[in-house]
Amino acid sequence: REKSNMADSGAWLLVLSSVILCNLFKVLLPTFSSITSKLLQKDAEQESEMRLEIQNMKQELSSISMMDEFARYARLERKINKMTDRLKTHVKARTAQLAKIKWVVNIVFYVFQAALMVTLIWKYYSEPVIVLPSKWVAPLERLVAFPTGIAGGVGITCWLVVCNKVVAIMLQPFS
Repeated sequence: REKSNMADSGAWLLVLSSVILCNLFKVLLPTFSSITSKLLQKDAEQESEMRLEIQNMKQELSSISMMDEFARYARLERKINKMTDRLKTHVKARTAQLAKIKWVVNIVFYVFQAALMVTLIWKYYSEPVIVLPSKWVAPLERLVAFPTGIAGGVGITCWLVVCNKVVAIMLQPFS
């Protein structure tokens, strides 16, 4: 039984769609990271309560006369400072956690993308994606045909590089 040609089998479309999906996901990665972090972090509600409490204490502070009720004024001011420091610490911790989540999401995506590309290259290593007249790719024939070595053939690595570049350029306005 003869091995089917990649160009005839439509596998080039599988490669192109994989590249499109990977690039689309790359554009949506920041959004996906934000959604993931919001699902994993429930602290934002607590922070807004703290901000509201600080705002209420500041309103109360503005209604107190510093001259007449100095002790009460100073106590409330210390309480506001303490709550503000707690809020800053809380925000710092949440920001650090957010950075970690984004980092993990990015790493997972790039590992998946690399595994997909290596799998595609491995599967279609010896088959040209398309065979063009040899004159069309004459000066770069061996590079374009890599790894197939077939004259006029476009190898999977060249096809992936070109597809990635074209799709990235097309998706640039959306990123």
